[in-house]
Amino acid sequence: MTIEGLRLKLLTIKRKLPANLRKKKINKTKFTIISNNCWGGEVYECYNLIKQSPTIGLYFMASDYIKFIKNIHYYLKQPLNFIDPKTSKYYNKVKSQKGYGTYPVARLGDIEIFFMHYTSEQQVIAKWTRRINRIDWDHILYKFNDQNGCTLKDINDFINLPVKNKICFTVQDKYAKAPYIKKIKAPRSHTEIMASYEPFGNSKYVNVNDLINSL
Repeated sequence: MTIEGLRLKLLTIKRKLPANLRKKKINKTKFTIISNNCWGGEVYECYNLIKQSPTIGLYFMASDYIKFIKNIHYYLKQPLNFIDPKTSKYYNKVKSQKGYGTYPVARLGDIEIFFMHYTSEQQVIAKWTRRINRIDWDHILYKFNDQNGCTLKDINDFINLPVKNKICFTVQDKYAKAPYIKKIKAPRSHTEIMASYEPFGNSKYVNVNDLINSL
């Protein structure tokens, strides 16, 4: 097991054991997190809540995620068209990732989604559809980070999105240009944030309890 894998397993325990106690610190249990990776699902686990977003257990390449949230209502109406992972337009960038090729990859219009924590197309469709119907458009948070080919243009596009509630995690000093872009301390060798470094609950980088309460 890699160090990252071990960190993620330990953090799963840390998230889930005090979840019901943590839930008492938030003022709502219905809210939606639209995330570019698995962070949204982890937050719901932190509070022992059902997952109220289709962006659970998956990831987008950075530019596709920005495109997705710029026109989210349009994209959520499009069908998921599953593809051979080897035909992904990002294949050369993602083929070396652990497990790539073993999980579903789908096109949603002109963007691609990598369902890394799913085992079948049927499972993806069932959960994607169910969770779209759970979206709470009145209490929604858009979350981004510097993973998956993120560039300064993607960060600036995220900054310029006309949405009220958003947060971005990065390990890069050059990206910290807005109060909701949070620089996270990580080893110097990290050029992008790893999943195990993204904060949840009440951390020194961001109080997620307060973030939820403000939605």
